[in-house]
Amino acid sequence: MLDRSKLSFRSKLRLAFLVVTILSVLLTGGLSYSITSSIIENHAMKLTQDSVSQSAQIVDEKLNKLMLVMMTFMISQPFRVMLKDVNAGDASRYFTRLTELDNMFSQARIAEPLIHSIYVATPIGEFYPLSMNRNRQVSFEDTPLYARIAREKRNIWIEGHEDTLFLGKNRVVSLILQPISEDPVKDVYVVVNIREEGLRQLLSTGADGGAARFLLAGDGKPVARETSALIGQAVASGALGSIVDERPTGYTPDKLNGKAYLFNYARLGLNDWSVVAIQSKDHVLKELIYVKWIIAAITAGCFLLTVLVSGAFTRYLLLPLRGLQQVMKRVELNDLAARFESKSNDELAQVGFRFNRMLEQIVKLIDEVKEAETNKRATEIKALSAQMDPHFLYNTLNTIYWKLKLHQVEPSQKMVVALSRLFQLGLNKGQEMTTLDKELQHVRQYLELQTFCYEQLFTYAIEADDELRELAVPRIMLQPLVENSIVHGFDQMDGGGVIRIRAFKSPEGQSCCIQVIDNGAGMPKAPSAQADAKATGERRGAGSGYAIGNLRRRLELYYGDRAGLSLEGAEGEGVTATITIPLEEVL
Repeated sequence: MLDRSKLSFRSKLRLAFLVVTILSVLLTGGLSYSITSSIIENHAMKLTQDSVSQSAQIVDEKLNKLMLVMMTFMISQPFRVMLKDVNAGDASRYFTRLTELDNMFSQARIAEPLIHSIYVATPIGEFYPLSMNRNRQVSFEDTPLYARIAREKRNIWIEGHEDTLFLGKNRVVSLILQPISEDPVKDVYVVVNIREEGLRQLLSTGADGGAARFLLAGDGKPVARETSALIGQAVASGALGSIVDERPTGYTPDKLNGKAYLFNYARLGLNDWSVVAIQSKDHVLKELIYVKWIIAAITAGCFLLTVLVSGAFTRYLLLPLRGLQQVMKRVELNDLAARFESKSNDELAQVGFRFNRMLEQIVKLIDEVKEAETNKRATEIKALSAQMDPHFLYNTLNTIYWKLKLHQVEPSQKMVVALSRLFQLGLNKGQEMTTLDKELQHVRQYLELQTFCYEQLFTYAIEADDELRELAVPRIMLQPLVENSIVHGFDQMDGGGVIRIRAFKSPEGQSCCIQVIDNGAGMPKAPSAQADAKATGERRGAGSGYAIGNLRRRLELYYGDRAGLSLEGAEGEGVTATITIPLEEVL
């Protein structure tokens, strides 16, 4: 034992500090372990439940989308015409109806890739996608599907089974619907076969590696065929039967082969199916092993740290340096207003004061760079917006001259007024930003002038939401796109051209979309990436490529990556140019 009478005061303090530190760490560690074990279990259950609920929501949304696609299919014109033939008992136009419905089948499968096949059984014949091979050896009336729908007389979901209506023996989950019709129809059933594997893959979204996840039907059996031994044991034991009668979401413990498991579940809103996740309780609490080792490591670390501490003087001496360190961390987080403060005037304090002076110089230099960049950006915007095609002015003045020569005074007067108004709106009193309403007036004057220059070549229409007319936009933004349509889109046409300008809010409501649509020559096919870029940017003329590049650059200077310009179209089908700009304050 230690003889405390022979210990120095410094040693006694160090021993007391060591004992207090170790006792504090052990007490804290014990409480932490107890609290952590409870928190980990609860959080693990909540996390798994949230994941299961998310999977149930994903599956529900997918099945609801599928129902919406099928509702759209059943109110389509070809389907309604087919039902009229069924009511009339007229099978003479069967092949015509089959061809018409084949396009609707394709559209439904494109709209929802989860659909494997669609089959329609009617008294005048069966309808199905012509691209699929029908199993002629099995009629619909001979399948369990018909027995179920004939017995239950309502829309039903059929769990996973082998598809006997079509060749290939694919595993599918079926939805049997009765048609939507103004007039009642009998013996007409729509069978939608869903890919079983695709339905199973939906459950993998957000799934964790420790849980077996599957769909459970209302009768206590899996919706899809499962190969997991754990799921098989759960089904065989009857432990899943209680989940069907439980509340919509939650978890319940149970045992399989003597081991404790937790069953998380979430009921679907569309039918009586549930998403179920099975995981071992030992797996949930395995993180506690790491907590034990962490507590042991912290205790050992604190012991070593306490032994190495020689006294409080070190902390006192390092106070100025710690203060400087905190200031540096704030500067790393872009807080350039941080400054070092100290009441002392020693060497470490002098370092901090010099650091303050360095920060002041940095802030000053940053302000100078920002001001220079702002001036540069303003100059570049003015230079880009000032670039205009002199050919247009020459062509307009030449047209006015010849109309006056031919004594067409009234058209000449209209052209002069339009040209004057065009330049008045374009100059915009030296301001680079204008309103969308003035920009539309500017392009309208431009189109009026071009209709005089290119008589009977094209017509135009301008549409815009009233709430967007006061939106601030860059000036002379639409003229290059309209000029591109006239000069390059209609250059091989003698008449019949149409230009349509639309301004509307984007679907998400965060931006304004302005479209210039023409029915001109479109964009040529590009055999390579380089040719594709050239066709998209230039259409067929170098001038348009320059103008569109100019417009893209201006949008980038005004809005950065929040705005953009896209061109869509195919050869011979016209071009749709779309400008997207953020919704900002009006002028």
